[in-house]
Amino acid sequence: MHTVSGRVRVEADQNMFTRPDGPGSMTSELSESESDELLCEAGVGVLAVTDGSDAYSVPESFGYDGERLYFQFVYTEDSKKMAFLEETETVSFTVHEATPARSVIVQGEVERVPDDDESRAATAIAENASIPTLNVYPGTGPDDIDIDYYQLTPAEITGRQFELYTPQKSE
Repeated sequence: MHTVSGRVRVEADQNMFTRPDGPGSMTSELSESESDELLCEAGVGVLAVTDGSDAYSVPESFGYDGERLYFQFVYTEDSKKMAFLEETETVSFTVHEATPARSVIVQGEVERVPDDDESRAATAIAENASIPTLNVYPGTGPDDIDIDYYQLTPAEITGRQFELYTPQKSE
C-alpha cells in the first residue's frame, strides 16, 4: 500500500480479480430472465440524470411490467430532479441486491405516461414498487406538490452477478 498525494493506493495482486479456485471471472452476465426477475423484485433503484455538465442521482421506487419501468414522481415547482430530467436524453437506472450480489442497469428515455396508460403504470407500481410515504417535502402542503406518472422505455438492459470472495491474509 502506498500513499500518493494524500490518497491511499493499493497495489493489487494480479490474481486478485480471478476466482480463488482457478482462472476465470468473478463476474458473470445475467440472462434476460434473471434481469427481469431482479427488476420485478427490487422495487427501488437509483435514477441518474444530467443537465449536460452536472450529474444528479436520486433513489426512486418503481414498477416494472416486463416492458417498461414506471415511476410516480412527486415534485415541487423548483424540483432539481425534474429540471435535470428535462435536460437528459438518456437516463441510467440501477437496481442491485447484496445477496446474491447482482445488479441491473437500464438505459433509455424517460417520458410522462400518456393519460390512456396511467392505469398500466399504476398497476405496475402497485405490484412491485417499494412506495415511500408521500411526505417527501417536509413543510410543503399537498397543494404545493405535483404527482405524475413517468415511464422509462429501455433502450438497453444489462445485468451482472458477482461472486463474493474475501481474500485471506497471507502469513
